[in-house]
Amino acid sequence: MAKWKCSVCNYVYSEEKEGKNFKDLSPNWVCIVCAAPLSAFVRIGNEMNKIVIKSTTVADKIIEQLSVLGVRYIYGIPGDSNLPLIEALSNQSKICFILTRHEETAAFMASAHAKLTGEFGVCLSIAGPGATNLITGLMDAATDGASVLALTGQVPQVFLGSESLQEIDQIEIFKPFTVFNETIAKPAQAIRLTILAIKNAYYRRGVALLSLPTDVLSEVLEDEVWKPSEHIFKQRVTPTDEDIEKAVELINMSRRPIILGGWGIRNCRNEVIELAEKISAQIATTSRSKGVIPEIHELAVGVLGSIGTLFAAKAMVIADLIIIVGSGFRQRNLVPNLPIIQIDIDGVKLGKSFPIKVGLNGDAKAVLKKLIEKVSSKKLDEHYFNEIKKLKEEEICWLGY
Repeated sequence: MAKWKCSVCNYVYSEEKEGKNFKDLSPNWVCIVCAAPLSAFVRIGNEMNKIVIKSTTVADKIIEQLSVLGVRYIYGIPGDSNLPLIEALSNQSKICFILTRHEETAAFMASAHAKLTGEFGVCLSIAGPGATNLITGLMDAATDGASVLALTGQVPQVFLGSESLQEIDQIEIFKPFTVFNETIAKPAQAIRLTILAIKNAYYRRGVALLSLPTDVLSEVLEDEVWKPSEHIFKQRVTPTDEDIEKAVELINMSRRPIILGGWGIRNCRNEVIELAEKISAQIATTSRSKGVIPEIHELAVGVLGSIGTLFAAKAMVIADLIIIVGSGFRQRNLVPNLPIIQIDIDGVKLGKSFPIKVGLNGDAKAVLKKLIEKVSSKKLDEHYFNEIKKLKEEEICWLGY
């Protein structure tokens, strides 16, 4: 009489105790502890195990697909309902699993990873409270347009709807703030839905969720993963030539332009500085993008806002044109009644809080390059520049630097 062990939860099926050979069990039989299928069991103490080639599972293929897509880190906490994913992670070396103390932290780390690197952020949790603990961090990603994928363990599919321990309707709970949310209910769905989740998170700049029943994760799947070069393509949004020409005309007419850079300039600092130097514009930033533009640069005036500098506020007031790059900038009271050019990849943010003259919907780096190419060089307004320079020196001196 042999014994068989579940590779998901380590439950041992003893043929002697159960009075029935394992191979005689119904094909629909599942582990009585975790509901893993027959294919998840391995025989204990049999020399044949040494030559058995382990089949790849749904969990293995999900991790392999993410690895091929360039995912390098997954943040989260292991538990009963995601053990197949943890096992799959331990069997490869391309993705590093970062163990966190709390699921909320895992979601925040995935969000920060996406924002700071431009890569996909991925977090992982168990079912029930583990999944709901992700919400605060995922809301942060959703609000800031960070591309994040949440992999949430779920109770075995055979137990769904039976009020099983830790069973919640993940799809409905996460639906209000995700751009994609689906359950992988069959092995054949795994690769396609993983790709769709990543595509939606990338192109729609938000959070995607995959709900993963434990028993499905343990099922055998031999399908080939999809090549990124055939399914994921770079997103380069640019405005029309007509809108670019309107912006160029406004810039060429101005004498004291100022650039306000938000978080969207983090990947195009050089282009912001190059445009500022060509049109002799001061550069202010939001508090979130503080440090993106070196504040020792002669055109930098620091942060604009309640925690910003006095000379940034003064520079904004006496300017005659504002160019906002990569910021929705909700604080209407800090923007004077001046002509405004706004550049943002999210068209919803253009003119969201105040009227603008020209809205350029597109990737900040690409738009700035077009403007640099077309605008005329502008001489510095000496009076404007010296007034701001004096205020800057006075405030720095007052702070003791």
